[in-house]
Amino acid sequence: MAGKAAAIYGRLMKRSDFRFTRTYRRLVEGKNINRTSLLATDYLNHFNEVVMLLEMAPDMPEILEDARDWQPRTYCEHFTDSTFSDRQLAVWAYENAPKVVIGPFEQLVARVNNCILQAIEEISAASAELPPEHLRLLVNERLTLIKRLLEKIGSIINGAAPPNTQAEIDALINSDLPDRSDV
Repeated sequence: MAGKAAAIYGRLMKRSDFRFTRTYRRLVEGKNINRTSLLATDYLNHFNEVVMLLEMAPDMPEILEDARDWQPRTYCEHFTDSTFSDRQLAVWAYENAPKVVIGPFEQLVARVNNCILQAIEEISAASAELPPEHLRLLVNERLTLIKRLLEKIGSIINGAAPPNTQAEIDALINSDLPDRSDV
């Protein structure tokens, strides 16, 4: 009978549902991984690099070639290929982070990825046509949105209380952002 109960429980419990959150909170003590969220701010470097390239575009349009090489990377992809000292721990901690943290985090990351890709495309197309001062306005407009999203991602990484409902998640993603249905 015990074996049958275990089999039923095993079917009900997916691997992704089973997390060692409390254990990983102890393991990350003294590391550059937040104990509350189990995420590391080093992931923001992936986005900050392309933001820096786009900021230079009005004065150095040729830098857009490097920006066009940027591709979205998942949290785990970033750390797997990084030189971060605790990269494997960062991946394991992410895999055991509270779902209430990961859901909003992943939604914001998807949004910022789309915004960055769109900004690269728009700025690249405009760079051939616009004078630098007008290109700077476009860059600033696009980066304002991207930087706001990155701030929100950073706040989740740094352990801010995550939203609990889909409505709260949507409000977090869309608050203070221009209404742009194409983003």
